[in-house]
Amino acid sequence: MIRALFLVKHNKINEQKGIMLTMGEQIYLLTFLMALVFFTGCGQASRPFPQNADYPFGYKPGTITNKAALDAYSKWKELYLVKCKDNYRVVCEGPDETRVEAVGFGMILTAYFGDKKEFDGLYNFYKSKRTENANMMMAWNVSCEGINDPGSATDGDIDVAFSLIAAYNQWGGNYLDEAKQVIQVIKNSVVVKCDSLLALAPGYSKASPKGSAWGGCDLTDIQYYTPAFFRLFAQASGDEDWNKLADDTYTILNAAAHPETGLVPDWQSVSGIPGGNSDRVPYFWYDACRVPWRIALDYIWNGNEQAGAWCAKVSRWAYGIGPANIKDGYNLDGTDNNDGYHNSAFVGGFAVAAMCNSQEIADVFGAEMTSSRLGDDHWFPMSLRSLYLLPITGNFWQPSIAGK
Repeated sequence: MIRALFLVKHNKINEQKGIMLTMGEQIYLLTFLMALVFFTGCGQASRPFPQNADYPFGYKPGTITNKAALDAYSKWKELYLVKCKDNYRVVCEGPDETRVEAVGFGMILTAYFGDKKEFDGLYNFYKSKRTENANMMMAWNVSCEGINDPGSATDGDIDVAFSLIAAYNQWGGNYLDEAKQVIQVIKNSVVVKCDSLLALAPGYSKASPKGSAWGGCDLTDIQYYTPAFFRLFAQASGDEDWNKLADDTYTILNAAAHPETGLVPDWQSVSGIPGGNSDRVPYFWYDACRVPWRIALDYIWNGNEQAGAWCAKVSRWAYGIGPANIKDGYNLDGTDNNDGYHNSAFVGGFAVAAMCNSQEIADVFGAEMTSSRLGDDHWFPMSLRSLYLLPITGNFWQPSIAGK
């Protein structure tokens, strides 16, 4: 670099004297200048926040601003994003716990807010915690120094793969190739066949009784399914099974959804038995609260009618209760099933679903997302608040495989 700066300075002097640089010096200087342009531009986001995008389908609330989204993200970064050596991780239930779902949330957030250093730090942390037991996906529960539980959790890996596609749209580079690798590992590990349907196993562990993926047909978690992400995975990989999984999501969703409220359980069988063949949560709780967000994306981005219909139903039920009265747990028929904690994990999910309903309902939910009533003093609702506010404020643009 010193030599290049010397050549730049003396080239100006030599031009005044009529003296030209040698061919070798010209090539060296040109190479340096091209590299300088590349490295100064490679960290710049091509879609900096805010984007204020209008989606091709649905209704964007007019009662909330970009500042709300930025404030939530800034608070999340301050409280939960921490260094781990040269990398970053998200602290969860204590300083020695990071979950893969939190890393997935963090990678989506940092990609959409254009924070490349933090994004790369989170992805490097993810890669450092991949285990053979999880078939080279990240162990679902780790610390900075070690592994708390070596099995995988499918939703986190799916969010990581999606975030890499978003990062490719922001910064170019090899993020798409990285996404393809993660997508292929997910496909090989946890996508299972259930008669005519494709479904997701909740995780993979060589230490499990089956020695591989666990659950699947008899036990799945519908919040692990994000059809809009799967359609991007199909484009990235060329594998049509991802489009089939996106379509089959609605068969699995509707099999367990209550016919009047639309509410779905945290866990179910593919055939729709709440709780599946297990003692897992059979009602609408802290897994299922994310389903409205995940399903709504397939409507506001792609206009999927099944996504729109389910989100309209479930948000209409929530609107009937009143956004200010939403609690953190319901039986599928809509009766209360928890302590009444009012937080963004639930309100925000319905707020995104309301974007499939009407302008009036979207606006009412958007206004509630600015309320001081929301108790988000925990990594989970704070993370989801930050995520939900991206689509609500028009800042969850749809990535493409073409990149930036």
